[in-house]
Amino acid sequence: MDRISTLLASLMIVAAAATLPAPAAAKAGNIVLVHGMNMDGGAWRGVYDRLTADKYRVTVVQLPMTSIQDDIAATRRAIDAQDGPVVLVGHSYGGMVISQAGTEPQVRALVYVAAFQPEIGESLGFLNASIPGKLPADALTVFKDGFYLVKPDAWIADVANGLPEAEARYTAMFQAPANTAIFGYKAEAAAWHNVPSWAAIATEDRTIAPELQRRMSKRSGAKVVEIHGGHLLPMSHPSEVTSVIEDAAASVK
Repeated sequence: MDRISTLLASLMIVAAAATLPAPAAAKAGNIVLVHGMNMDGGAWRGVYDRLTADKYRVTVVQLPMTSIQDDIAATRRAIDAQDGPVVLVGHSYGGMVISQAGTEPQVRALVYVAAFQPEIGESLGFLNASIPGKLPADALTVFKDGFYLVKPDAWIADVANGLPEAEARYTAMFQAPANTAIFGYKAEAAAWHNVPSWAAIATEDRTIAPELQRRMSKRSGAKVVEIHGGHLLPMSHPSEVTSVIEDAAASVK
């Protein structure tokens, strides 16, 4: 092949390459989801499906709820299993957990979904008492070993409000017992001091008062999105919750 033919062939290759689609922009691809008290990882299914469809690598933590130390350890194991930066997401009590486990260096963003955002030294019991929700004082069944469940009627009315009746009743009956000692644990870390945070506030929440969610979010400097729904936002509003998480992921460099 002479020099002119070689040059023409090279130009054709360059032109063909220019017509190829550009590679997709890189994302902070690792999302770790932490469920709330008396729940399990299945509560995240709608959010998980949406995130994985958008090509995120999603890990769902299963908390033992035997103690907060055990729950923090389970979350840290999930974080340590990731390759690269992590967006750490907590629903409800999961907010306490991610505020402790979120000090791991690969955690680059925190997302609180209808969740507690404790300051160092604060407990769930303290925060609940500061601005009480609507859950009745007698809503819990406490067992001899210190574990508890929420009575089904109270769960349906005050935890699962906003879900279809059949689904609300199902969530009431699939509850996982949790150790009451968790309520007295005083936060030893508040990762939101050093990690950018987002908050999805449930405006109809009867478990964690919306006013408390707003107050904690203002203190943490979280980017706030208000969602018209009850406490179980990951189940009732998975698309909106997914959008908040993806906003956080897009911010990670």
